Amino acid sequence: MANLCYLIRNGKLLLIRKKRGLGAGKLNAPGGRVEDESPEESAIREVREEVGVEVNSLQFRGIHEFVNNGKLALLCYVFVSEDFEGEPKETEEAEPLWFALEKIPYEEMWEDDALWLPKVLSGKTVFGRFEFEEWKLKEHRLWVV
Repeated sequence: MANLCYLIRNGKLLLIRKKRGLGAGKLNAPGGRVEDESPEESAIREVREEVGVEVNSLQFRGIHEFVNNGKLALLCYVFVSEDFEGEPKETEEAEPLWFALEKIPYEEMWEDDALWLPKVLSGKTVFGRFEFEEWKLKEHRLWVV
């Protein structure tokens, strides 16, 4: 299990440029693997570790299954927060960058993000299944609540 936590402040979205691991070089939300904790606790911890920001509350916005080469690679919880303290700082894992909500650089993100993230940012909850081959998107299903 994993999580993504999208931070929003003053009409801007915080994304990170990953420095290592799967998706290095791409823009994404802070997040990571769920350890011995709930997905919510994990999201708060990951944001703290990756950008030094303290999240006070989360809004659940969905769950995605990511399948690569026919095998489940990741089950990912999606959260949004507008209730956090501190200014994002660069770490060994991530370079934090703010983007206007209407100017999100989807071309620098995972292919699937453009399919569901606008719905999340408009307040919807999304459930998706994204099937990749060698991490290239081949098929997807998306349910919006």
